[in-house]
Amino acid sequence: MDRRMFNKLLPLGLILPSFTNISNPSFDSIRKSAVLKKGDSVGLITPAGPINEARLQKAINNMESLGLRVIHNATVLVKDGYLAGSDQMRLKDLHDMYKNPKVDGIWCIRGGYGTTRILDQIDFKLIKSNPKPLIGYSDITALLNTIYQKTGSPCFHGPVASSTLTDYTKAHLAPLFDNETNHKIRLSEENEIRGKEDPIYASFVINQGVAKGKLVGGNLSLLSALIGTKHCVKTKNKILFIEDVGEQPYRIDRMLSQMISAGSFNNVAGVVFGVCSGCERSNENSWTLAEVIKDRMSALDVPCMYGFSFGHIDHQCTFPIGAEAILDTTHKTITLVHD
Repeated sequence: MDRRMFNKLLPLGLILPSFTNISNPSFDSIRKSAVLKKGDSVGLITPAGPINEARLQKAINNMESLGLRVIHNATVLVKDGYLAGSDQMRLKDLHDMYKNPKVDGIWCIRGGYGTTRILDQIDFKLIKSNPKPLIGYSDITALLNTIYQKTGSPCFHGPVASSTLTDYTKAHLAPLFDNETNHKIRLSEENEIRGKEDPIYASFVINQGVAKGKLVGGNLSLLSALIGTKHCVKTKNKILFIEDVGEQPYRIDRMLSQMISAGSFNNVAGVVFGVCSGCERSNENSWTLAEVIKDRMSALDVPCMYGFSFGHIDHQCTFPIGAEAILDTTHKTITLVHD
């Protein structure tokens, strides 16, 4: 069957990531642990780059605006060059939040750089025994995909705790906060309006069609950096979502070419790019970002589009890693569905 035209769809509805093929606690118990509610406590961590007091306060304000209580270690403001403390310190903060029975979810305050440095030292048995939602994006991509693959513990690619929580962003935190059915994610109106003047925000379809598969992905720089490691993201039969920030088109070309050579796009169900903000060409001798993506992706015989509302932008949706989803490039929607 042509994978571009998967049209025998199941009834639509929201589901959190499916863990039925992983040997962990029961699906029902993990599903309950994945959902946050008002009054729950979230542990704020900085597993990558450092923050200042203003950013910490913004993160606290954001969490409180969502009806959540905040827990963080005293080391949350530590700075060690471009890292938020030593590897062991950041690793301890991560482990502490999974150990702490008072912590219902873990929300990363920012990305930056540093999560790949601690992957080999993570206590996956600890996490598997204490599943709870982990939320973030950008450099947090490495944590989300690795922890989900190793443990099945719920992971969500969504705003960091210090992001700007717009109405669109808050509305699409639904996978994290409830089990509402028929959760269909559309492009944000704000991004579509901006796309009329700014080509980086303009959505376009590379390959038309409908695809169904589990969601995996995140930041392109991290996805390519994990290739060749034991933490490489498994993409077979998956809907792979990709974004990046501040990279010249030739660098996007290089990373996509690496993933192509490594077989990352072999047997994917579909590919969806977010808004790659700051990835404009710097001179007229360069291809545009759109030209690079079309050139690298057009040979894929699967649905593929650019410009979905996620990435280093204000109006961003939340994807549960491992959740069954349907990508519809004609209507430019992603729907979380029952497995």
